[in-house]
Amino acid sequence: MSTMAEDDPIPFDDQSLFFRQIVDSFPELLHTARPDGYLDFFNQTWLDFTGVPLEKLLGWGWTCRIHPDDVEAFVQKMRESFGKGKPFQETSRMRRADGVHRWMLHRQVPRFDGDGKLIKWHGSSIDIDDLKRAEEQLIKSAQESQRSEAYLAEAQRLSRTGSFGWKPGCEEHVWSDETYRIFEYSPRDKVTLDMIVERVHPEDRNFVLETVERASISGGAINYEYRLLFPDDRVKNVHVLARPLEINSDDLEFAGAVIDITEAKRAEEKIRRSEKELQVLVEAIPAYVGTNLPDGSLDFISQSWLDYTGLSREQWMGWGWVSTIHPEDVDRVVANWQAALAASAPVEYQLRCRGADGIYHWFLYRGVPFCDYGGKVVKWYGTVTNIDVLKETEHALQTREQQLLGVIETIPSLLWSASPAFVPTHMSKRLLEYFGAPFEEFVNGGWESFIHPDDLEDTGKAILRAVEAGESFRVMHRLRRADGEYRWHHAGGEPLRDPEGKIIQWYGLSIDIDDRKRAEDHLRDTRIKLAKASRLATVAELAGSIAHELNQPLMSILANAQAAKRWLNGARSNVTEANSSIERTIRDARAADERMQHIRALFKQESFDKKDVKIADILNEVVRIVQEDPKKRAVPVECHFEESLPAVLVDQIQIQQVFINLIVNAIEALEGQQGPRLVTLRAAVTGSDRMLIQVIDNGPGFYDPERIFDAFMTTKEKGMGIGLAVSRSIVEAHGGRLWAENNKAGGAIFNVALPLSHASLTTA
Repeated sequence: MSTMAEDDPIPFDDQSLFFRQIVDSFPELLHTARPDGYLDFFNQTWLDFTGVPLEKLLGWGWTCRIHPDDVEAFVQKMRESFGKGKPFQETSRMRRADGVHRWMLHRQVPRFDGDGKLIKWHGSSIDIDDLKRAEEQLIKSAQESQRSEAYLAEAQRLSRTGSFGWKPGCEEHVWSDETYRIFEYSPRDKVTLDMIVERVHPEDRNFVLETVERASISGGAINYEYRLLFPDDRVKNVHVLARPLEINSDDLEFAGAVIDITEAKRAEEKIRRSEKELQVLVEAIPAYVGTNLPDGSLDFISQSWLDYTGLSREQWMGWGWVSTIHPEDVDRVVANWQAALAASAPVEYQLRCRGADGIYHWFLYRGVPFCDYGGKVVKWYGTVTNIDVLKETEHALQTREQQLLGVIETIPSLLWSASPAFVPTHMSKRLLEYFGAPFEEFVNGGWESFIHPDDLEDTGKAILRAVEAGESFRVMHRLRRADGEYRWHHAGGEPLRDPEGKIIQWYGLSIDIDDRKRAEDHLRDTRIKLAKASRLATVAELAGSIAHELNQPLMSILANAQAAKRWLNGARSNVTEANSSIERTIRDARAADERMQHIRALFKQESFDKKDVKIADILNEVVRIVQEDPKKRAVPVECHFEESLPAVLVDQIQIQQVFINLIVNAIEALEGQQGPRLVTLRAAVTGSDRMLIQVIDNGPGFYDPERIFDAFMTTKEKGMGIGLAVSRSIVEAHGGRLWAENNKAGGAIFNVALPLSHASLTTA
């Protein structure tokens, strides 16, 4: 196989292999060279002809196959042609693989870029040994036998090479049959110089005429190419060689050959077209492409990369590409590149490169070596891909990872993760510090050593069930801390699944609940101890509440009985007043009995005896009852009721008890207060179906207005704290609402909202 040219942009892919097979199938020996003449490509025909490995032909090594007598002059002419950038053509003898020297026609054509800069030489070598020998045979003896002429003719036909004899100034030309075939004239035609010129392509005629005239005058050798144009617009490419004959005559005569190189030209054109197509393909790749020589110096870069950097191709060549790399990346990139060169191994690294706008962007470079059959690197092919977006995404992910890690490490729990088989994969820093052990001690079942022996079996069973069923687990066990103390933990694990439902990871945490566990145990003991005391306290509280409820009617009974006694024991008995006191005593005794019945009904959750009553009458009666207690008379109670208040459907005794309790609480809240003391009652309709009754005092108010309704909550030294809780229950049982709030002007407000009776709503 052959190798590609060192500055050839063709990537090593299927398409390049296809074109290479075409080139390798040509019968001509094809090659390419760098601008300085260093040959860097030979097709398979070359290798087969010489039988020499590729590495020995590269550069100027191929000249070792030229005949020693021809090499010096040949190389000298070739270097002169390369130096001038002009086409080169010359013949020499070359040693074939079997050791035989064959005459070859060598041709080199320069290729320029769009700016006119020489970038490549394309060449071919054609075996003209048969022609040479035929020419020599023709020159040595014009009397050769017909058989020899037949051999010559066949050789010319096979090599598409015709011979001719030419004498300047003479219209007679000696042509071989193959020459006639090439020019497409008949041997019967008397071909003149004008007829020959007529066949020359118009664009090449001046060049041909000048060359012929120069040779006619100087007697120099002729070696040039030109095109033939036929009447049907077909074009042929021919190569003409001629040398003056050394004969004892004053007349100048030439013997020469004309070679039909049309097929070779077409092959060269295909190669150039393929190179152009591949170059377009390279520029279309969404990455920048370049090639390097075995020493690492750059010898080709795609135009898109030049456009990005804003540098010229000359600035990029060699090691100039390093100047575009970010200063912080240069040492690392060069070290990686040199290591790859030394190892002849593929290389990949990330780097920042400066664009034409001066901004650096992140890129990914991938380079692969291309080796000959001996394993020697002859070229490096590389791509540079913009990964700015990937870099930003990677940075965002790293930032997010750090944030999540920070969140995990700040969670006051021990966090961990495990594989689907429950092998630990991560332990939080807090967890490792808690156990005082490295991560390695937890793998291969090592985590079991940190669980209390009495809890290990239950823990293992819970985890095993979770793994087998693919479900989460919860377990409480004791874990050994770094200081050797076992503490209670609540541990749990959850499986993480992929879109197909397969478990790919376990995540879990362990929370230290030792203090809570001990507190719960202590609380359990305390509850047992307080249960009995609580029951006794509840009985006492209820007894006190009942006593509180009966206190007012009993005090009224006592006061009326004492009044009756005074009326009867006076100097003049007043039976009428005594009877009135006795009647009030009987009334209050019955009221006390009704209250006991209602208290019993309340605790038995029996239904109330509701009737439509006027709230003003209930409130006036409550004020009278409260003020019968001499201790309560010192605080005035003012009433402000709307006129024509509608009736409410209530249990009169229960609602009476609620307001007695609220007014007594208000009066007692004013005890010990300096300045005027006042309790105010307000009643008004709010909305379409509610009546609001307020008990207002100018006392100290509440610290927490809502908590005062909790059972056993009181601010009084001798209170039981159940009256307001019972009062709220009574009001809510009537479909109403009881709440308290602080008065903005100072003091407290108890609000009682009661629904209006159906009769009142219907009347309205």
